[in-house]
Parts: sequence; C-alpha cells; structure tokens
Amino acid sequence: MEEVKTEGLPGAGGPERNKKLTGIGELFGRSWRLYRMRFPVFSLVYLFYLTPLMLISAFCFYVYKVSPHPVNPLVMAWIAAGVIMGVLVSVWGQAAFVYAVSDPSSGVRTVLHRATESVRKFFWVYLLFFALTVAGFVFLVVPGVVMMVWFSFSVFILAGRGDSGITALLESREYVKGFWWPVFIRLLAVWTLSFALSYLPVVGSFFSLLFMPYLITYTSQLYEELAQMKGAVPRPTEVQRKKWTFITAAGLAITVCVMAYGATHVDLKEILSGSMKGVAQAPQQPAQPQKQQVPLTGVPKSI
Repeated sequence: MEEVKTEGLPGAGGPERNKKLTGIGELFGRSWRLYRMRFPVFSLVYLFYLTPLMLISAFCFYVYKVSPHPVNPLVMAWIAAGVIMGVLVSVWGQAAFVYAVSDPSSGVRTVLHRATESVRKFFWVYLLFFALTVAGFVFLVVPGVVMMVWFSFSVFILAGRGDSGITALLESREYVKGFWWPVFIRLLAVWTLSFALSYLPVVGSFFSLLFMPYLITYTSQLYEELAQMKGAVPRPTEVQRKKWTFITAAGLAITVCVMAYGATHVDLKEILSGSMKGVAQAPQQPAQPQKQQVPLTGVPKSI
C-alpha cells in the first residue's frame, strides 16, 4: 500500500486525499487471479465475438476482390457497411467482457444477453469518450491524457449502475478526483504492457488479443477500489451536463472536419488502385543489359 498525494493534481481535493490505493504489483496480481478464474467465460465470449468479425472481414475482402471496379461507390458502400457492423460487434464484445468482469458470478449466457441489451448504450458511451478525448488532444496532448484518465471508468459505471451517456463519463470523473496521478500511473503501467505485447515479433497480435480482457479486468479492479473508497458520488448537475455536451459536440465536429479534409485532399481511389495493382501484378524481372557488339578487326571473314 502506498500513500496518495494529490496536491496540485487535476481534480485534487476532498476528504479522500489521505486515503491509499493498492500498489501496482498487488493490483496486477489481483487482476491476474480474477482473469484466470473468468478465463473460461472470456474464451466463450471470444468465440461469439471474433467469429462474426472474421466473417465480416472476409465478406469485405471478397466484395473488394471480385468486383471488376473495386473503388466504385457501390463497393465502397458495402465495405463501409461492413466496417460499421464490425464496430458494433466490437462494442458488443467489449460490453460482454465488461459484464463478465463486473459480475464474477455471471455465466456466458447472462453476459451475452446483457451485452446485447445494452450495446446501444455502450456504443454511445464509447462515442462520447472518443469525442471528448479528441477535443482534449486538440488543445495539445496533456488535456487529452487528462480526459482519458477521467473517463476510463465510464463503461463500468454503465454496467454496474446503469448510468449512460454524459452522466456515466462525469461520474467516472468524480471517482478520479483527488487521485488523478495515482490512477494515471496505474493505468500507464498496464497500457505500457499492452503496447509492448502488441509489438512482440510473430506472436504480438495473438498476445495482444488475449491481453484485452485482462486490461478490462485490471481497469475494473482499479475502479472497484475507488468506488469502495468514495462510495456514491454526486450526480452531475444540469449545468455540468450542458457544458460537457457542448465540449463533446465540439470534439465530434473536429473529428468530422478532419475526416472531411482527408476525404477531399487524399485521393483514396488512386491509393486503392495502386495497392490493387501492386497485389495483382507480379514483379517483373529487370531487363538484362544487352551485350555490346564489338567489331572484330584483323580477322578474316572466311577461311
């Protein structure tokens, strides 16, 4: 256990400033024990989560490959629809993992059912989280990082208390208040490990995939500790909701502007066509240099 010092930190203050958070090593160990205990459930969730993602990816690749004009609007519309479906399936899988961790006694059927019922709310929370983070990163890196830490527990609040949207994000911020640096250091430790695993040669993608539910388990354990220390946090006022709704709208507008700029200044058709040509055409052998004919002098033409 280590003492928490919060002077001068984002959101510092309150009676919790003298309380303690579990050390990083103990937090890793506790999360690992829960991860091992729930791994059978995680494995089945993976089965229902990855299978549709693989089918959607195969469908998009098939549509792209068999079309005589793979960059026409109809094909791109099909691919866009596949991407949207893939995002929804990903959100559904993330929700299932969150429910599997939040309720250690729940079975696979319960976890999948609850994720299906609340996938729209999870999608909305993830979208707001993304918009607010983008808005923070526009004002240099630090505000974006601050917001990432503030809102990291919003999905667990949704799973546990049912609060969604801006309310879940602002309640997550209340739990982090007074503990921003300790929470950031603990999250940074697991984020760094996840990043390092993803860059391992050959097996990096596989290990990164297996690590995802552990990352959710670790973050959930940190949230549970803060929730026990602080108890119920005040719900956001109407003024706070309006303020953060405006910031969220600004983040979404910035995202749309960036995407529009990329669509108007990047020739996607040329990029896709070039990549297709590179795949379809076999590399040509370099032309052999022609031998220069050297005139023979002093040699009789016939014998």
